[in-house]
Amino acid sequence: MSNYYKVVIIDDENASAKALVKELSRYPRFHVDGVAHDAESGKDMIMRIMPDLLFLDVELPEMYGMELLAEIKDSVNWSMRVVFYTAHDKYLINALRNSAFDFLLKPIDKKEFEVVISRFLLDYESKTSLFDKHEIINADNKESSFMVVLPTGEMRMIKSSDVGFFRYASDRKLWEAVLVTDEVVPLRRNVSAEFLCAYNKNYIQVHQSYIINLDFLVMIHDSTCVLCPPFENIKEVTISRKYKKNLMDHFCIF
Repeated sequence: MSNYYKVVIIDDENASAKALVKELSRYPRFHVDGVAHDAESGKDMIMRIMPDLLFLDVELPEMYGMELLAEIKDSVNWSMRVVFYTAHDKYLINALRNSAFDFLLKPIDKKEFEVVISRFLLDYESKTSLFDKHEIINADNKESSFMVVLPTGEMRMIKSSDVGFFRYASDRKLWEAVLVTDEVVPLRRNVSAEFLCAYNKNYIQVHQSYIINLDFLVMIHDSTCVLCPPFENIKEVTISRKYKKNLMDHFCIF
């Protein structure tokens, strides 16, 4: 393995590309080998440099970043992680559906950027990339983890399977993950219900304030979700009529 990771940036905005280069300069193991400002030169640069990490703007003059990614997918035969970034978070779900490794909002927040870099370093050698040809694994069907930034500034990895449910803390305007260890871990404020449900197929919203991990659901009794141990005594997770219909439509087969 090389002593550093090759990085390519594709962004039509020169100022934001420079800002990204500046952030990456804080990490000696990452080397920016190319910056492109349009889709066509970006595709050529990707194939020539063969980067380990690609930062791809969602909105390019000629096409969306997702379209660029789809066009090169069959030609990329090396391990490459893709981070979409944009000023508009409405593109987040599409980014996830296109199997981006991560997602950043402009202007770049240093702490969020640190999370992306940390995830890359943890993930790169141990997991299959979107473009690994020999072993394509659906992320929804394997053990996955995600990283959260704690109020202390520390970063922590959490296994998706360790989350029993998420609840929305209206006083703090953020989602919390309730774990099998009885811990409650606050998520970043910009994490939405849509993001959580798109991240893992087992995360299903049952109420405006609750998202459950289906693996822990035993039954629904009087609009209350009955969960299996260690959440058997939890009585707060209710299901509303709106979300019950969605749950039945997608998961009731008899």
